[in-house]
Amino acid sequence: MSESASPPTPVMPLFFKRVVGVNPELHGSLRLDRSMGYGYAATAQSVPIGLGEMEAVAQHYPILFAGGAQPTAVALLGLREGENLYVLPDGSWRHDSYVPAYVRAFPFIFVENEATKALYVGMEPDAECLRPDAGTPLFEDGKPTAALNESVSFCSAFRDNLAAAAALGRALDAEGLLEEEEANITFTHGGASKVRGFRIIKPERLDRVSDETFLDWRHRGWLGPLFAHLHSMGRWSRLIDLGAPPVPVAN
Repeated sequence: MSESASPPTPVMPLFFKRVVGVNPELHGSLRLDRSMGYGYAATAQSVPIGLGEMEAVAQHYPILFAGGAQPTAVALLGLREGENLYVLPDGSWRHDSYVPAYVRAFPFIFVENEATKALYVGMEPDAECLRPDAGTPLFEDGKPTAALNESVSFCSAFRDNLAAAAALGRALDAEGLLEEEEANITFTHGGASKVRGFRIIKPERLDRVSDETFLDWRHRGWLGPLFAHLHSMGRWSRLIDLGAPPVPVAN
């Protein structure tokens, strides 16, 4: 790299434009207003999910493993890039559908300091749900309120769940159970869509897993999430129904 070259721009986590540490001196007047909805997630075709929520997610969305060296469990929310079929025009989430933890954790996130490797609580300071005039205060007398402490605890638990899901993904990949797929969808009343760049478990490969490994997975609490992934394949039909073009109106 030449001396005049600029360092690469850091890749921000999904939904975040910038992350700053939560600081009572800078953010003491901010309030958290959850009534602002989920508009920030309107273009998220998928979101990462934690191990502990995979069985709940499987009741509503296909669970896929994002491609790459580190297979990440995600909930598929749309059939096209930049599309989330579960965020409605008013910013609400479809009332009959589970809201993934990653979505609920925003605008807070745990961040690792690259220099010290210490974790700190970060947030998206420009999030619509952080306001000076409405909602629950983040601080009172310079101390975190119950609302902020609950948000931090939620983010901490989700971070652990995300790490556990990543461990499951690595184990499945190491056993050769994951295979890259793509979904080619043709809608009944015209139009088509393609979802690619994901991997799924091939059920027939489970028979190759040794009894010792399978027992280890049971002890780790991985069997429920594993079968939740397989069960979630039945959720493609609802996603396709939601993503289908409107039925033409007869003249």
